[in-house]
Formats: sequence, C-alpha cells, structure tokens
Amino acid sequence: MGRMPSPQISRSTIATCRCTRCSGIGISARSTAAPRRRRTPTGQIRALTSGIIPVSITTELRMASRTRPYEQFGPFILFKKLETDALSDLWRAGRIDGDKLAGLVALRRLTGGNREALAQNAAEAHNVAPLLTGTSFVKNQAIDVVESVPVIWHDYGGGRSLRHIVDRARGGSGVSPNPIPIDQAIVIAEKIALSLATTVELRYAGSRLSHGALIPQFVWISDDGEIRVAGQHLGKGMVASLKDAKVAAEIARYFSPECQSSGDAAKASDVYSMGAVFFLLTTGNEPPDAVAGSAFAQTIRASKTMTGQPIPDDIRTILEKSLALDPAARFASIGDLKQALSALAHGGKYSATTFNLAFYLSSLLKKEVEGEGIDREKESKLNLTPYFFSPVAAPTFAAVIQPQRKARLPLYIAAAVLVAAIGAGGVVMTMKSGATQTASAPAPAPIRPRPKIEPPPVLAASASATTTSAPAVDTAAEKKAFEDAVNQKLQEEMMKLQAQFNKNLQQQRAKNAPVATESIAAQVTPRSVRVAEDRAPSAAALDERRLASRPEPAAALPTVAITSTTTQPQVQAEQPPPAPVPAPVQVPTVREGDVVDFTDLDSAPRPLAPPRPIYPAMAMRQHIQATIFVTALVSENGDVIDVKVLQGDPRFGLNDAAVRAMRVTKFSVPMKDGKRVRTWFPQTINFRTGS
Repeated sequence: MGRMPSPQISRSTIATCRCTRCSGIGISARSTAAPRRRRTPTGQIRALTSGIIPVSITTELRMASRTRPYEQFGPFILFKKLETDALSDLWRAGRIDGDKLAGLVALRRLTGGNREALAQNAAEAHNVAPLLTGTSFVKNQAIDVVESVPVIWHDYGGGRSLRHIVDRARGGSGVSPNPIPIDQAIVIAEKIALSLATTVELRYAGSRLSHGALIPQFVWISDDGEIRVAGQHLGKGMVASLKDAKVAAEIARYFSPECQSSGDAAKASDVYSMGAVFFLLTTGNEPPDAVAGSAFAQTIRASKTMTGQPIPDDIRTILEKSLALDPAARFASIGDLKQALSALAHGGKYSATTFNLAFYLSSLLKKEVEGEGIDREKESKLNLTPYFFSPVAAPTFAAVIQPQRKARLPLYIAAAVLVAAIGAGGVVMTMKSGATQTASAPAPAPIRPRPKIEPPPVLAASASATTTSAPAVDTAAEKKAFEDAVNQKLQEEMMKLQAQFNKNLQQQRAKNAPVATESIAAQVTPRSVRVAEDRAPSAAALDERRLASRPEPAAALPTVAITSTTTQPQVQAEQPPPAPVPAPVQVPTVREGDVVDFTDLDSAPRPLAPPRPIYPAMAMRQHIQATIFVTALVSENGDVIDVKVLQGDPRFGLNDAAVRAMRVTKFSVPMKDGKRVRTWFPQTINFRTGS
C-alpha cells in the first residue's frame, strides 16, 4: 500500500458519526495529536477506546452516506414523494425488514397539525387497523408513530390518492384539464360509501366503529380502478389539528359543524364527510364552508359539474341531504346514503363501471405511470447494504480488549493492527513481532477465499471457448427443465380446474335427473313397478306376517319356485332383475354429438392453430401479464360452441380477450368409439409483454 502515513492525527482526519445507530456507541470527534514519545500498546488501546475513530471506519461512514441515493425514515427508504400538503406528505417507500426489502408501501407522514394529539390518536388507531380487512379498505394498513411522527402506511401496487387525482383532473401548472366524468364520480362515491358502511358494522372496545376523518387524502384509487379507504379512527387528532390555520384550510370543510365543535365523530358526521367528498368529485371544487350559513345551500344549488354542466337533479338531491347543517335532516345512516348512491350507479341512467374508471385513470395518469415504471426499475437495482450499515468500531474495540485478559501477546498483536489502521507507523515499525504478525495475518485474510468462488465461472467460460457444445447443452437443458416444470405446473392447475368444472356439470345434471325419472317412472311398464313394490316397506311387512303364520317358511319358498305355473306373476318378478342391471349400464352406446369427458375420448381435440389473443391496449401499457384458464365446448365438427373462464384476470378486459380468441379457434374433431362427439376442452391463454 505504499508508505505509511504520518502518526500525526489532525482534525481533518477525524469525523463524527451523528447517525442514530452510532449515537449510543460513544464515538466522539475529539481530536488528539499523537505525542512524540512512543505509546505502549496498552496506552494506545486506551486512547482508541476513549473515543478516537479509526480512519478506515470514518471513510466507511462517509462512503456509506454517499451511496445512499434515497433518504431513510425509520424502517423505510423514501423512494419518491408523491404529494404534499399542510397536513402530510405521501411517499412511495420501501419497508426494510431485517436484511431485506419487504415490499413497497404508500407511506403518509402526518407532519402538520397537532402532532401530540395525532400521535395519541394513532396509538388507538393502531389497534383498530387489523380489524379493517376487505376489498373496501387499503391492504395491510398500519397506523403508528415513527421517529415521533404519526404515520399511515399500506401496500403499494400503483395508484394515487383522491386528492391527487382531483388536482390532476383540474389541470394547471402546464397540465391540461381532464375532468372526472359524472359517471366515474358516482362509482368512486359508491365505493367510498361502501367502505364507511362496512366500518360501521365493526366493533371495537364494545362500541361500533366509524371513520371519523374522511378526507380526500385518505381515499386510495389504484391504477385498475379499485377504491379503498384508509385513516380510520383518527377523527380526534384530525379535529385537534384544525386549530392550525393551514391545516384547517386544507381539510376543515370535510368535517361536519358538530364534529368540529365537539371533536366526536358520530354517524351523521360520516354522512356529512361523504357528502363533502361527493361534492368534490362532482364539481371539482372544495365543498362550501358551513360557516356561510344561509349561503351554504345556495352554493350547492349554484354549483356545476367539472365539465361546466348543471348538476343533475338526482345528484343535487343527494348532496343537499347529506350536507344539511342540521344532523337530523341528513340521511339517517351511512348505509342509507350508500343505497342512494347505488341506485344512481345501477339505475341505468349513468354508465358507472370500474372498467370505465380504469380507462379514465390510464389517460389521466399516463405520464406518471410511465415515469414510475422507469423509477421502479431503478429502485429494484438499489444496493441495500448501505442502509443496513452499522459501524464496527464497538465490536473491534471489544475484540481488542478481550484478549488482554488472557495473554499479553494477542494484546500486542491487536494493538499493532489498530495502530496501523490509524496511521501510527512508528509503533508498527518498532514492534517486529507485531509487524510480522500483521503481515502474515491481516484482516482481509479470511475474506480472501470468497473471491475464489468466482474462478469456476471463468474456467467454465474458458472451457466454453474450447468446447462450446458442452456448456451450451447444459444451459439449454436447464432452461428446458425450467420451462417443463412451469408447463407441468400450469397443466396440473388446468386439469384441476377442468375437473372441478366437470363436477359442477354433473351436479347440475343430477339436479335435473330426479324430475325426469319421476315423470318416466309414472309411465313405465308394470315390471319396474313391481321392482319398486318389492323394495317398499309395506311388502316386507306382508312377508313377515306370512312367515309368522306359517311354521316352515323355508319349505314354502321352493314350492313357489316349483309351482311357477300357478304363481306366474312371481316368476315374472324374478326375471327382471338381471335384465335392467346390465342393459342400461353395460351397453351405453355413444351417439354422434354426445358430450363426452375429454379424458375418455379416443381422439382428443387439438387446436389446428394456436389461439391468437388480441392484447388489450390498456393492459399492455400497464405491462399487465396474466395466464387465463378457459374451457371450450368443441363440437363434433371441431368448432367452438361455448367458452367458459375457469380462472382469469378481470383487469382491462383480459378475460374477454381470451374468450374471443378461443371462439375463433378451430379444433380437430373429437372422436369416441368411431363417432364424432362434443367435449369440454381446457386451454390456457397467455398474455406476456415480452419484457
């Protein structure tokens, strides 16, 4: 490594570690100039343990800070800030779990308002969050306090908050307006109301829950149009934060007048908040201030939609009733409001569908989604080691001090190693034994064997240069084995789904069978009637009576068999049993056009050409990949009569695309006993972007 540095240690070579992980170790930045006289190893160790940081550790700390391109907040790596306001900021973050990244989360830090009240409220909401499971709540929500900051986080799979979506729909700052259609506003409002109604049905500590803090920031809308709600049970902290003028300007209009005055969230308060959010969705403007009093209702009547059209009367009626200043004049419950919104969504007047909402969002957030794809690819390649870095100063010092108790020689050796790290070359040069030991057993020695793992690939590469066929065969075989394993797994899953489908068909036929057999049994010949009568309990009772009256029943039976001419009806009753059993079961003739299980076919149908599904444009833009399991009813001519989805993906019309592809697919003719038959044949349709 060249000449050793001077033993003089200046202030520029000593740094202070101010991170939270090192604060408890006792490392300081006390600068000390090395004395001219030589120190003993023991004295040198005491100087080290008293607070001087080795230069190598200082350099490692500096390098670690340089290799952290993203800020760290508690157990989270803050990748990108998605939005910010007076109350909070929202991040797309990675959650650290041990020595790995557990996954992406949407992390909202409540940095504004009454921090103390929010923290106390978050402690209560922390216990409520696990109860909120279902499609109307954000996935895996957690409410807690991190580094004295109340936080809400949940799984992130794309999407934005309602606050962000409305702001983008308004346009401005170089962004063209893209108003939310009234149909999609109804869809969003209905799903939010469903979440509130579901929350009311839950109980905690013996009482019913309520959201209590419904604001646009707590409504999450995914890229595929799913609407989920977060931030439940934070009403007290949010109301206390309204004393902050900036926070009040952001969210005060979403709290009912009685909730702002008392701080308690009631059923009528959630109704008011829901009406305020519906007003925002419909008009694109903030709801009117309740302080306006008489002008409040006039503001609602005079409002227009985001497209500048008058608000439809049925929507205005819901707004006026839910935003009534008098709690008694509002909807009696959030469930009643939800029913009113559902009547709008499904009444036929509006085309309110999740698919149309997803299509609108894809156009509204197109640039953001494309940019996020690039960012997430970069984030996936992040080196996480610097975020797990912890200084080794304390363990190093402990390792040096422990040998001192056992023997002097290891102490001198360890002291020489540390002095060399600091730059005390004089001490190292005077201790020959220490120098030889450090030269023979440096710290990197045990780490050297690890690079030896890399030579095998180099040797393999050189071997491939001479004999390229062997490595190529191995890699091809490995790839083929992997593909075969995947195909086998898909085949097993497809067969399992098809078996369940066939079972359901049989059950459906069994439901219809009793009706048909009863109608036929009423018109059958007396032979079948006699068979049924033989099994009837009344006939058995008569036989018992006859046996009881006759002392020798065994002798009577043969006489009946012998005198068959006199008991001709009984002979006829004995002959039928062999006939009906084999006839229907043993001789089931297959007719052309019958439906036969494809596993029983002599010749199963095969597609004459592989299905060619048309990739939905929106799914392709979103890089959505899926495997759709379908089953097709192949006719005796090889045409597809019907298609059923066994297991699919409802997003962006992937299921419909798979069904359309199967309907135009031509198959070979299924055969059974030389007859053309029909069969339900399973098939997989793959949608892959190729990236």
